[in-house]
Amino acid sequence: MSAVDSKHVERKSLEILAEAIDRTVGSGFVHSAIAKAAKTLEEKEFNAADKAFRMLNPRETRKVEKSALESASLFVEHGEYSDPTDDMKPNPDYSDIRARSVKLGS
Repeated sequence: MSAVDSKHVERKSLEILAEAIDRTVGSGFVHSAIAKAAKTLEEKEFNAADKAFRMLNPRETRKVEKSALESASLFVEHGEYSDPTDDMKPNPDYSDIRARSVKLGS
């Protein structure tokens, strides 16, 4: 595996972990530390993320582990997937209609 591939794997693994933490224990300092480590991939940020993750209690750690493994297995089976909320975004072609809508208060 090349250096580029290992960096991609590290980044994706940390992103999955950050997502699992966000879903299970919330988006606090642990989530932000791991998300920052995923973004920068620097040793200093890895150490900060490790220290923050170790502050979780054992019950939270098990919940995060279960959620991360579930997300990782879905990723392996189905690959990258788009955000389902992207389909709900307004169509820019109709922005002038929405801007002049009486019901929207404009």
